[in-house]
Amino acid sequence: MGAANPSADRAFASGLSEGGPNGGSADMQITQPRTAALRQALAAVRSEAAMQDLLYLEAWEMAPEPGSGPALRVVQIRRANPELAAAIRAELASRGSTNG
Repeated sequence: MGAANPSADRAFASGLSEGGPNGGSADMQITQPRTAALRQALAAVRSEAAMQDLLYLEAWEMAPEPGSGPALRVVQIRRANPELAAAIRAELASRGSTNG
């Protein structure tokens, strides 16, 4: 299944999978993907830390959190997987950025 999204086979973890002042708030933790792009990518991810990072990226794309810690975390995750970040942004934009 990873062949459909080759970048999903890479290690996505940014090393900042914990919530907190430098890695974003624990309030932003989402346990289920909201976009088809992330659901597809998560099928190939084996690391819990990488899964949490990707879920955080999607949550941040939906509702950016203020502060330099969360922004730096998202930048690292985007750099590790620019195709997925772009797909999530495009999917959310096509929905009008609302996922109720």
